Amino acid sequence: MKGEGMSTANFPSLVRAVVSSSVSNSWHVAKDEWAVTGVEEDPQGDGVCVCGQMGLVSLFTITNTHNGSELFPIGSTCVNQFGRKDLNSAINVLADLLKLRGLVRAGKSIPFTAEYFSRAMLEDLYEEGAFTPDQYNSGDGQKDYDFLLKMFNKRNKDDISTAQRRKISVLVNQKIRPFLDADPRLG
Repeated sequence: MKGEGMSTANFPSLVRAVVSSSVSNSWHVAKDEWAVTGVEEDPQGDGVCVCGQMGLVSLFTITNTHNGSELFPIGSTCVNQFGRKDLNSAINVLADLLKLRGLVRAGKSIPFTAEYFSRAMLEDLYEEGAFTPDQYNSGDGQKDYDFLLKMFNKRNKDDISTAQRRKISVLVNQKIRPFLDADPRLG
């Protein structure tokens, strides 16, 4: 694949680590067997990637979807070497969720803005079960997701009514905050 190995000096080590834990013996097939399943933060930057790169702050876990093998820690640069948009999106979303959880644990408010949220994050929160069914969404968590997505997509945020702002606040504080605090993907 074009560009593979260009952004990490340890590309051969990455290939060995991935292939040895994969079903396939070929990098080009093996790289498609993996999913990003977790992230931890090492504020001191003492993390060492499976490829040998030192100084990692964001430590990702990838899991082989065919045999259950896990590789940890792996850095975002190495995940990018897989050449898969879905993995790149997953590392971005998980890193952003980890930052949000930091705000939750620090007791800070989470404004519903593009600084803290994205469409991909809202989709991930929905797919992972943050929007639980209840009496307010008629037993359908997708209604909460659809509402937040609609509010997020509004060009003019001044058009959001007081009632809609209240509902956003309730969803952020009663659904997203507790979900973030308990999300097992965030180490």
